[in-house]
Amino acid sequence: MRVFQRFEVWLLLIAGGIAVWWSFKSDAPPAEEGPVAEMNADSPLQLRRCTLERDFGNARLDLEVRYKNLSPRPLFMQPPDVRLINAAGKDVPPFILPVERPASVEAQTTADFRLRFWLEKADLSGPLTLDIRGQKLEVKNSTPLDLEKLPNVKPKVWTSAVWTP
Repeated sequence: MRVFQRFEVWLLLIAGGIAVWWSFKSDAPPAEEGPVAEMNADSPLQLRRCTLERDFGNARLDLEVRYKNLSPRPLFMQPPDVRLINAAGKDVPPFILPVERPASVEAQTTADFRLRFWLEKADLSGPLTLDIRGQKLEVKNSTPLDLEKLPNVKPKVWTSAVWTP
């Protein structure tokens, strides 16, 4: 039987391949809801998503942020230009992976990137503020979050500064 010599079989294979390619290509992120969607598009600093993953008594916080660099020089997303400040006014240490280069935003451009921080239990008792070259953004409001109520090693995602367990 010579199935692959028929024109219809090749046509179906090509159409199926295109359909599979198109489904992977058109995977757009879901439409955002709530305060993030209402955020002013002209704002140079915007919060997209917060992901908190508990690791026993500590937690890793991943912030997905959009920043418009109005400066004539590129900005590397690391201290002292980028800081996460807790309620006590202290800097929360960044979570650094040796194989991961720090994100950067070229001069006069806008970019989306991820910032990682290593939180202590006390950091979640009050507000958290992201400061990038003087532009401040509330990441978490003043409502305390009990780290013990979150499941261990299971990410929790918020799209605003209002964090509920």
